[in-house]
Amino acid sequence: MPSPARLSGLSSKAVSGAGWMFASTAAGRAVAVLGQIGIGRLLLPADFGVWALALSMATTVVALRNGGTTQILIQRGSRFAAEAQLFLRYSLAFNLLAAAILGGLSVPYLLAHNAVGTALLGIGLSVPLSTPAMLYRAKLIIDGRFRGLALIDLGAGTLWQVSVFGFAYAGFGAASFAYAPILRAIFETIATRLLAGKLPDEQRLRPAGDYLALLRQSGWVMLSAAAGSLATNGDYFAVGTLTDMTTVGIYYFAFQMVSTLNMPMWSGVDSVLPTSLVKLNDVPSRQMTALVRAMRMIVLIALPLAIAFALAAPWIIHLLWHGKWDVAVRPTQILAACLPAWLVIQSARSLLEARGYWRLRFLLLAVNGIGGIGSAAIGTFFGSVPNIALTVATFYVSFSLSLLLALGKLGATLRDVADIAIKPLALNCGALATTLMLRRWIGSGSSDTMLDLLATTVFVLLVGIGNLAIFKPVWMELLVGLASGLRKRGGAAVANT
Repeated sequence: MPSPARLSGLSSKAVSGAGWMFASTAAGRAVAVLGQIGIGRLLLPADFGVWALALSMATTVVALRNGGTTQILIQRGSRFAAEAQLFLRYSLAFNLLAAAILGGLSVPYLLAHNAVGTALLGIGLSVPLSTPAMLYRAKLIIDGRFRGLALIDLGAGTLWQVSVFGFAYAGFGAASFAYAPILRAIFETIATRLLAGKLPDEQRLRPAGDYLALLRQSGWVMLSAAAGSLATNGDYFAVGTLTDMTTVGIYYFAFQMVSTLNMPMWSGVDSVLPTSLVKLNDVPSRQMTALVRAMRMIVLIALPLAIAFALAAPWIIHLLWHGKWDVAVRPTQILAACLPAWLVIQSARSLLEARGYWRLRFLLLAVNGIGGIGSAAIGTFFGSVPNIALTVATFYVSFSLSLLLALGKLGATLRDVADIAIKPLALNCGALATTLMLRRWIGSGSSDTMLDLLATTVFVLLVGIGNLAIFKPVWMELLVGLASGLRKRGGAAVANT
């Protein structure tokens, strides 16, 4: 059983790691916003629709990426040196297969001079090029080198946005999206290699049984990756198949606006929480306590952020794109409800990964993916992008709430569920209701932009006061953890000097 000192050290390291990943992804999202501003001014909704359709078509094939080994390699952290070459060869085989399939899918579109084919080909070529980066990245995570990993992620994201903007400015249209994945894969491979160092050599040939054993374990992970990809991109396929490129382009734009807000927290959770929970596998009760604390903090941050963003979306979108994308305002506001839901789902997935429940993890992601596609398809029958967004948001919120209740099967209590969701939800709904009443009361004679700004400001103030009154101990715990992590990092720097 880990000692209290070790548990404290793990907690501080997790907080520090999450902080680096959050800061990096937040900066990356800022770059993404700048990129989307420029790209949105250069390209049309139909161009975005082409990329969204290509992503959705590639989603199941890309699930073959690395043969589903990434999470398994991280879980086997102490055996990295002995198994790195085995994982490299195994991953490369699957990545070449995925590239071949995507290349085949691109041929009919290329022959028809359709930009969807170029996008599919770009995605396909990027998959094998990124193979070494997976192993270097896993090594950095195992070693807890989140600072370097965060900077690499920031650089890769910046390169992606700059390259798409550059090609769009040069007049490549929808095909501008095709080259970014290739450039990003090359950059990540070089950067992670420089930071992580050379992979351990292995002279002996591994028997076929080793690969078969890895396939048996990674099979569920690959299926989970397919399900997860469906949840991320599958709804674009449903919308694109049942409607037109312009409709799917508007939906994609709104979805990306919310994803931009979501990614800093999602990246921190995805990079840090599973690894931290793995180290508490020997103490399930402490592991669940750590998960509940993490999820409570995630909801406390994500829920008001989502509501404030929904309130501010009309003037933000109008200001940034001068009215060109005003049609995406309402779906963006509706999809903002997905932000806390996605993070709750990701947190539950982190626990299943930490405990090695790969089959349950697959079932979770399968329901998530199929539900997202199904809800998007249902929304298309109501004939507008806001209705599609509404059915999708309803599904994700309902699914996240059901997962919170299901955590009781893994050790959580009803009090834990209340701490995670009910109390923050009550606070934020109260603040929102007060804000909307105030907005309606002073609405006559005021411009919509001024009302949106006022509503956003009032809501943030009300939620801030409520957090200080109700959740002050939670925020103090976070601040203490961050301060502890900074002190330890500073002490290590002094010692190295």
